[in-house]
Formats: sequence, structure tokens, C-alpha cells
Amino acid sequence: MADKIQTVRGMRDFLPEDQILRNELFNKISKVLERFGFAPWEAPAVEYAEVLQKKSVEKKQIYSFKDQGGRLLVLRPEKTPSLARILATYPIAKPAKLYNIGRSWRYDRPQKGRFREFWQVDLDIIGSTSQLADAEVIAAASAVVKELNIDFKIRINSRALMNELLKDCGVSDQSKGAVLRIIDKIEDIKADGVRRELLQAKVSEQSIRDILSLLKLRGSWANIKKTIKVCKETENEVTDFLKYLEKFGIKNYIFDLSLVRGLDYYTGLVFEIDAGQGFGSVAGGGRYDTLIGAYTGVKIPATGLALGFERLYEIVKAKVKQKKSTTKVFVIPIGEVDAISIVQQLRKVGINTDFDLMQRGISKNLEFASKQEIPYVIFIGKEELKKKKLKLKDMKTGKEQMLALKDVIKKLV
Repeated sequence: MADKIQTVRGMRDFLPEDQILRNELFNKISKVLERFGFAPWEAPAVEYAEVLQKKSVEKKQIYSFKDQGGRLLVLRPEKTPSLARILATYPIAKPAKLYNIGRSWRYDRPQKGRFREFWQVDLDIIGSTSQLADAEVIAAASAVVKELNIDFKIRINSRALMNELLKDCGVSDQSKGAVLRIIDKIEDIKADGVRRELLQAKVSEQSIRDILSLLKLRGSWANIKKTIKVCKETENEVTDFLKYLEKFGIKNYIFDLSLVRGLDYYTGLVFEIDAGQGFGSVAGGGRYDTLIGAYTGVKIPATGLALGFERLYEIVKAKVKQKKSTTKVFVIPIGEVDAISIVQQLRKVGINTDFDLMQRGISKNLEFASKQEIPYVIFIGKEELKKKKLKLKDMKTGKEQMLALKDVIKKLV
């Protein structure tokens, strides 16, 4: 017996009822981001391996292969390198507000909410150093999550601030990156785990005590800055950013010193959107003023955020009834009647229309329409043609009406 054919590990099929919902979410997200002035972009799924050399994705996580010409290629593990390549290649006006909804591939260990092929929503503002751009990114991402009817809170911190505070704790410049990556794991390994890993990284006991005290600080910026030492420039950056958030009407945030975002390329404000419900963070990002310059050779300030589409989808899926079909009306011809003309007229005015392709009887067709949860059925027989009317059945109420085609269209459009 042949082995069962399966999907590649960590990758999934999506049947119609799943893909219908996913497409609805893609459309909703796009509309919100375009309302905020973001423009879509796309790039090939496959890039030359050199494009990733400046990035911090681990080599073991990358799908790589050689083409027939011997060139080393990769499936993109994330989209920032592709975006940087585009910015280095094409004369795009700044500031550029860009978004992408697309797939990436990483050879991670599959687990709940984590797959080897996944969709992500990336939004970036390129070319502005203002904290207004950071606030605009948060405002747009918040609007997306609200549109999907998901409750959330925002966590905020500043990498510039954390660099200052870690220096005060006795952490050397050479060790800051490693310390920040350890702190970033606090949600998973808790404070005791952070302590153990900091000890392994040769951080002193006193420094560890000071760091763990800092990581407990969360709440309002006004209260936090009373208990820490911060330079004027960083204080002004944070204060301006929070003022902009208030102007956008965003108040559901806390300042949290345990939020650091582990990647080395963040240079300023960092943020996450937390949806709770066992899913935790559904979005994260921050300011990265040096990363694109590593590709282009020209310093280009940037800020951005990535929304984890898979987590957003799972949250929405648990709350809504999924559609089995996008068809609005199913046309059932009776006898030898030709229904194609009517079907085409309905389609031309934008009504999603399907019809019997199997020459089945009325009861079998009604059973099919019911299983697919199609809301309306039209019967076309000799009697209907003689009266120049169609019999429209509401599948939910069972009510039937004899209507002229124009009246059917009025009802269904």
C-alpha cells in the first residue's frame, strides 16, 4: 500500500471554508492600511543568498538551494532584505509608506501558532526620523486589529533607553546585544531563567540584580521616569511619541521595560501588540535606522511593524462562523431548460452565481445548496419561462417568490 501523501512538515493546506475567511481578512487588512496611506509592494519568494547576509536570521532556519546554474538561492525567511533591495534599486519617493501581506519560510520547529510557511503583514515607513512616524505605524496596526474585532493592549519601550540603563547597570557595550537577547526571552523563561542565562553570560551578580529590578517597571511613563536615570534626548523622544499616540486617540498602552525585542538592529522605540487569549503578542516592531543602510550603503531611517497573520486568523476563526461558499445564489434548471443565459446575467451584475453541472434532480440540488450554506436558490422550468419569471427561494426561511429577473437582481445585489 502506497504511503499517504502529506504536506511538507510545518506547511498546511487550506480548504475553501478556511481560505474564504483568510481572503476576507486579507481584504480587510489591505483596506485599513490603504486608508492610512500605505501602498502595497511585493517581491519574489526566492532571493539570492547574498541578500540575506546582513540579516540576523540563523542559517539553520533558512531554506536554501542551488539553481541549475549553480547559484545559491533562498526562500525568503522574512521580507526586510527584499524591501531593502527594492529601496536600493528603485527611486522611491520618501517618506515611503509601504505594506506587504505575503508568505515567508523558516525551518523552525513547528508548534502551536508557529509554522515553516507563514503569512505576515509588514508595514514600514521609510525615510522619516520623526516619532510621528512611529506613532503612525502603531495607529495603523491598531486600526487593523480593531477592524478584526480583537481586544488588545500595546506595550512600549525604547532601545535607546535600555542601552543607557544597561550601561548604568555595569553592562559593557560589547555585552549589551547578548544581554538584550536574554531579556527578550523573559516571557518564556521568566525572571529565574533570565538570571541563569545572565550568569552564564558572565554578567555580575550586582548587575543582574539591578537588571531584574528594572524589568519589573511597567505602567505610565510619568511614573517610570521618576525611578530611572534617562538622558534628555531619549526622554524627549519617548515623550513626543506618547503625545502623538494620544493625538491618534490611542490610550490602551503601557510602558514596559521588560519589552526589548531581541534583534540587534532596533535603534529606538520598540512596541508590541498583545491580544491575550492564550496568543500573546500578535504584532511587534520598532525603529531600525541603520538596517536598510547596511544594504544600500546610504543611511535611511525607518520604522515598522509586523503583524502575525496566523495568530490573528486563529483568534478570528474561533469567534466567527465560517462560510462554506462565497456563492450567493444557486440556479437549478428543471427538465431540459437552459439556465446559462440567466446565470450569466446574474454574474454580469456582480452576483456570485453557481448552477447545476450534474443534471441532478431538484431534491439533490437543494441538498447540495443547503450543505454549502448558499443563501438563495433559483428554479427555472418551463412554467417559469412561460411567465417570464423566476422562482426564488430563501434557503434560511424557506419562503418562495415568483419574480421577474430585474426584481431578483434588486433583491440579491
